[in-house]
Amino acid sequence: MKKYLLFTLFFAVAFLVLQVLSGMLLTMFYTPSNQWVEASALPSQVMFGNTSSIAPLVISLIALVIAFGSVKLIKNKAVH
Repeated sequence: MKKYLLFTLFFAVAFLVLQVLSGMLLTMFYTPSNQWVEASALPSQVMFGNTSSIAPLVISLIALVIAFGSVKLIKNKAVH
């Protein structure tokens, strides 16, 4: 049971850290459109871009690998 809780904790921490880093990178490289400057009035409807489920899936898989590796590393150090 301890092994499963440790894995869940490592996964949650790794996932959270990767999400924060991803958000920071997206914010850092964001360049706003200049179309709103040319408009006389701001539109009341907001258009959102296309979303993809690939990025969260990749982040989840990376967090899974990090959690699995961390648990294996701790298990190996405890044995030796």
